[in-house]
Amino acid sequence: MAHVGMIAGAGELPEIIARRAYAEGTPLPTVALSAEVAAHLTPFCPTLAQYGPGQLTKIIRTFQYNHVQQVVMVGKVEKRFLFENPRLDWRALRGLSSMRDFRDVTLLHRIIAEFAREGLEVIEQTRLLSHLLTPAGVLGKRRPSQRVWDDIRYGFAQARQLAAADIGQTIVVRRQTVMAVEALEGTDATIQRGCHYGGRGTVVIKVSRPQQDMRFDVPAVGPRTLQEVITGRAEALAVEASTTLMLHLPELVAMADAHRVALVGVSAAALSLSDSSGRGE
Repeated sequence: MAHVGMIAGAGELPEIIARRAYAEGTPLPTVALSAEVAAHLTPFCPTLAQYGPGQLTKIIRTFQYNHVQQVVMVGKVEKRFLFENPRLDWRALRGLSSMRDFRDVTLLHRIIAEFAREGLEVIEQTRLLSHLLTPAGVLGKRRPSQRVWDDIRYGFAQARQLAAADIGQTIVVRRQTVMAVEALEGTDATIQRGCHYGGRGTVVIKVSRPQQDMRFDVPAVGPRTLQEVITGRAEALAVEASTTLMLHLPELVAMADAHRVALVGVSAAALSLSDSSGRGE
């Protein structure tokens, strides 16, 4: 098996991978993209460097020095750093100057191309995180009502269009009216804004992009996301099954049940089969 390294952004996913590799005794040379991320990973990553996301040459050289052949990119990187006096090396500046836009897909494909030029293959996140893929069906005790299923169907149709346009992957709806869509601010802020406008009974939906590239930006939800749903008095959190990640599933189910929130992994079949009984599994 090729030697694997990790580029670690913010969030829980890098630590989940690092803990697992450490427990299995598997070397995982890692580049953390901030001091905060590095602090969380230090106990589990004997080979750890920290560089900013604009320091591509140092990141590449670190992996080459450690004989890495494949790289997994995991965790959140706030794109706003590009607009806030970024520290960019010559390789990053050269790449950005040749790009027509700064959409996520464009940026990440450019990074993948730079890595490939140096003999590094960026691999799917799900090679290391397949156990976290969202299962299909109603995941807790609370079953969506027909009204909620109607909102889920409507919201998924709208969210997929937004995701296809690389705008965002989260949408908040109530009675088939869009309360908020995700942009640069991220999932949690979108939920807060949408629930503020929609109030009790809103539905939060998170989808993947059409033909989601599993090498990067795989959407994920965890306890923090669900807590925003609960705080906002939303009625359901619906997540696309099989192409999104769900962290700490038993904890999420317990939280959802305790607060009477419907937690649903939604497949195309579920949307087509939902009926007045609200089953839709």
